[in-house]
Amino acid sequence: MADQEKLQQLTQIYGLVTQCYNQPVTGLAINLPQCQLMCFVAAEHLSVAQVAEKLGFSATRTSNLVVDLCKRGYLKQRVAPNDRRRRYLGLTQLGIEKLGLIEQQLPNVLETTLTELRGTTQQLG
Repeated sequence: MADQEKLQQLTQIYGLVTQCYNQPVTGLAINLPQCQLMCFVAAEHLSVAQVAEKLGFSATRTSNLVVDLCKRGYLKQRVAPNDRRRRYLGLTQLGIEKLGLIEQQLPNVLETTLTELRGTTQQLG
């Protein structure tokens, strides 16, 4: 029965982490995977597949993130001239501005989130 309790605690912790990771970041209106994606694209010339690999996500999940960020006007896609199936990503001017906000606000958001998670996991333990 002790193993069942530990499994339940682990499940609760996983749920909290997943919720924090996927919910929109206060003040940024995008979630942490989208923040990561934008940071990767700003640093390197990457295809959607390369971003998926860096994030550790499936191609489908990454494509959904890309589509959402494109709709919001933060990303643009460019088809590779030598391979029409490959799309490369770049930040728009609006995306560059959003990235500036991310770089300013994300450290505090992450610290707050991690502090909250530590407190919650201590309560569970």
